[in-house]
Amino acid sequence: MKKVFIAFIFLFSGIVTIAQDITGNWQGLIPAGGKNLRLIFHVIKSGETYSAKFDSPDQNAFGLEVNKTRIDNDSIIAEITIIHGGYNGKWDGHDDIKGIFKQGPASFDLNLKRLSDAEKTKPTVAIIKSQTPKPPFSYSSENIVYDNIDHSVHYAATLTRPAGDGKFPAVVIISGSGSQDRDGTLGAHKSYAVLADYLTRKGIAVLRVDDRGVGGTSLGNDIDNITSEVFSKDVETGMAYLQSRSDIDTKKIGLIGHSEGGMIAPMIASRREDVAFIILLAGPGISGEKIWDYQMERNYIKPGLNEKDYQKAARLVHNVFSAFIKSTDYTTVKLDMAHAYQNWRKEVPDTMEIRLLTVKGEEAFIKWAEVMKAAHALHWINYFLSYQPAGNLQKVKCPLLALNGESDIQVRYKENLSGIEAALKKGNNKHYQLTALPGLNHMFQTCKTPLDNYETLEETFSPKALQLISDWIHTTVK
Repeated sequence: MKKVFIAFIFLFSGIVTIAQDITGNWQGLIPAGGKNLRLIFHVIKSGETYSAKFDSPDQNAFGLEVNKTRIDNDSIIAEITIIHGGYNGKWDGHDDIKGIFKQGPASFDLNLKRLSDAEKTKPTVAIIKSQTPKPPFSYSSENIVYDNIDHSVHYAATLTRPAGDGKFPAVVIISGSGSQDRDGTLGAHKSYAVLADYLTRKGIAVLRVDDRGVGGTSLGNDIDNITSEVFSKDVETGMAYLQSRSDIDTKKIGLIGHSEGGMIAPMIASRREDVAFIILLAGPGISGEKIWDYQMERNYIKPGLNEKDYQKAARLVHNVFSAFIKSTDYTTVKLDMAHAYQNWRKEVPDTMEIRLLTVKGEEAFIKWAEVMKAAHALHWINYFLSYQPAGNLQKVKCPLLALNGESDIQVRYKENLSGIEAALKKGNNKHYQLTALPGLNHMFQTCKTPLDNYETLEETFSPKALQLISDWIHTTVK
């Protein structure tokens, strides 16, 4: 699924008990897309309580909140739950902090140096991509809030509705993996806002919602057990909100799911008859385990290997990460990963490991267990890797549109579209369209090469894809 590492979303924690003053501005560099990005943390003290904000000036992001800030003697531990990551560092008591930054599946050395007030980066005018919607709008845009049935989660969202009276067809946008705001913000891009703007101008109401723990949506209870199935209940709560409105045609409410959202939409449609249609944008047609293995192979296996050597390396990747399927217990997962690596190394000498892999040693793999534990995501990854989309796709009876970019290197179009079609045929669904779009990446941007960085591209969402989605909805719900 989508594994985009947004540099400025990360964890930082702390309660400070060090005698010397750690308040002030701290800067470090992390790698992202072949370059280094600056992160600047501003540590503030109020009474005996410490807090922090941070900037990612190279991404035009400033004043971002840090949820917790804890410093215990010389140890700095940082947390922002929504980004599935963290920072653990050691302060020298003066002008240097050395530590490890973790975000989702990635971890990097992150060493911070104190900045003087004169060196502090000043906020600049934020970059606005050309497709980003700008007011005044020709339609109604309403910020709304609602709760789920037991009031354990409070949701914040935006509903855009065509101008005028009447009952309008509507869609709920379901985000991809990782915690995102309602606009699908990635650097200067706002993918879901662009999609909502286009569809609303074409007569379709759109509900887009902050993910749990982001923006105005609360995290909810029992965060260790949140899975894609739990997220599907969030979407159904959004549907219920739309159904409560007099300006929405309740017989014409559909779902648009991107990446992991394209896995969630069929879950809902398979158990509800009131879903008018679903659209899968880079949705999976093969198991989560196969998608994950492919993504990890790209991370860990050196390019240019012959087939025999590649399969030898791929076997390690598969065996190590299958530990997440076997258990959701942190200690058990770590032990299973270590055993898988050690068994592989019995067959592979040091020189071959160096030739096959981009990393050396079991710790490069075991760190994933630590990342998932810190992110409260052990149950999420267990569910995702175990998930077989065919089961729900076979039960989908409503019209379905599946779009995949041919330059998508996260959810490859051929095997996933083939898997979706096979499941729909087995379920005897005759109302579907599957389309591969040349030159589009995982975010449905036009790119020159599949490796183009999402954030450096000017286009946020392909106009061709936007028109295809709109035209198909109007044909389907007419």
